Amino acid sequence: MAGRKGTAKVDFLKEIEKEAQQKWEAEKVFEVSASRLEKQKQSSKGKYFVTFPYPYMNGRLHLGHTFSLSKCEFAVGYQRLKGKSCLFPFGLHCTGMPIKACADKLKREIELYGCPPDFPEEEEEEEESSAKPGDIVVRDKAKGKKSKAAAKAGSSKYQWDIMKSLGLSDDDIVKFSEAEHWLDYFPPLAVQDLKTIGLKVDWRRSFITTDVNPYYDSFVRWQFLT
Repeated sequence: MAGRKGTAKVDFLKEIEKEAQQKWEAEKVFEVSASRLEKQKQSSKGKYFVTFPYPYMNGRLHLGHTFSLSKCEFAVGYQRLKGKSCLFPFGLHCTGMPIKACADKLKREIELYGCPPDFPEEEEEEEESSAKPGDIVVRDKAKGKKSKAAAKAGSSKYQWDIMKSLGLSDDDIVKFSEAEHWLDYFPPLAVQDLKTIGLKVDWRRSFITTDVNPYYDSFVRWQFLT
């Protein structure tokens, strides 16, 4: 396959994108506060609020997040062009068992196989076939080897290998055996990626869930107790 001929046009567009995003950052165009709303009351043509289901922070954001976010991004951008005061906060989901389960699994692998772990080699099982040469065999698709969930998880059954596939070093992977490290590692990367996309978010209002964030934890307690 022939290599890419030139990137001058793409580089030019990226430079414009970078300059625009720097201008947004400097002028804080997506930050919305009560005092600012008071000043905008005379010229504002209404208010608009948009939010997005918190993406789970057990990995980097992927194309599916971008596809779904594009709906919110388009909506809030359109309402801004109509002259409305728009607010788009953003939360990152860290509560629940998946992160804890991955951290515990990684810890068990280190205890069983060392650090870095020396995993046993897997022997491929050969299926015995009773079909004779020339026979037509109809495969039962309902009896596939992998479920849809297993297929999405990838071919590796070890958490260490999954983390390795993210480009992490052995020293970095060890830190993920503590659930709290996931909260420190993936959320900043998510924010960085979303800023690169150009999401019209008031990042002062960004937060993570769990009791690590006492403000959000207090809100959830209030919600369930009142």
